[in-house]
Amino acid sequence: MSHVLEKRYRRLLRAYPEDYRAEHGEELIGTLLEAARPGARRPSLRETLPLLAGGFTVRVRATRAAGVPGWADGLHLGALVVAVLTFAQLPVLPYFNHKVWTALGVVLMVALVRGWMRVAAPVAAFAAVWTSRPIVGGGFYVPVLDLGPLYGDLAPVAPYWVVAAASAVLAVRRTGAGRTSGQARWWGATMPARSPWWLLVPPAGWALQLTQVPMWEPVWGVSRAGVEVVALLLVLAATLAVRDGRWALAAAVYLVPGLVYLAENLLMTSARGFLYWSVLTVLVVASLVAARRVRARA
Repeated sequence: MSHVLEKRYRRLLRAYPEDYRAEHGEELIGTLLEAARPGARRPSLRETLPLLAGGFTVRVRATRAAGVPGWADGLHLGALVVAVLTFAQLPVLPYFNHKVWTALGVVLMVALVRGWMRVAAPVAAFAAVWTSRPIVGGGFYVPVLDLGPLYGDLAPVAPYWVVAAASAVLAVRRTGAGRTSGQARWWGATMPARSPWWLLVPPAGWALQLTQVPMWEPVWGVSRAGVEVVALLLVLAATLAVRDGRWALAAAVYLVPGLVYLAENLLMTSARGFLYWSVLTVLVVASLVAARRVRARA
């Protein structure tokens, strides 16, 4: 039984980074075999941490898009995160509001998930221009069509412009997942597809609107801050573990609309607000610095 387990564990170990295998390979095999024996003691913390770190590294490596540079992958991921969270907060329910706008958002998110950046770019650009009409037109607006929300401030339109800019850059890439095979159409993928699980984020946000609990309630603010801090800590850990800056770039793209909001509401921001934005900014900057240092060593 131990011989079979050892062969299996050695096969799994090949998925770990080479430097990790060289340093911890035999120790990892021994720990796994020891834990698999009947009545075996639980591995110590010193034995468990390398195992968890190696597993985290392998999982993070598996999320990297193949065939594209890190900057493109990070930009794509950042645009997708901003898009799904922006549309998840759109006031759609309990009454079905913004029907056309919601459908437009679904098209945009599907295009981003599938990597159809030549579809996503014009849709995102239209969304950014439409939401900015009161700003571009000096506040003058004639309600010709009731497609979606209009904003007179920079903060609400910033996410749309971030997605539009990132999509435009990725749409004009000369190489991409859909072009290498020579079978790509004009609307085909210029980026590898993402997990379809991303498409469940907006419906989950809309479902929460059925609870009729105001989104400005303290519980929502604290919950969102906690999720953001944990996510950015994972970004920093992934950057250091895999020695790749794509997640740091995605985090920076995600943070841009928030910094625009902070700048526009600087005089009205409380001490807790400054602390919140400071923590997020420090974590993103730390990830970017870590990515730069890792790249310099390579």
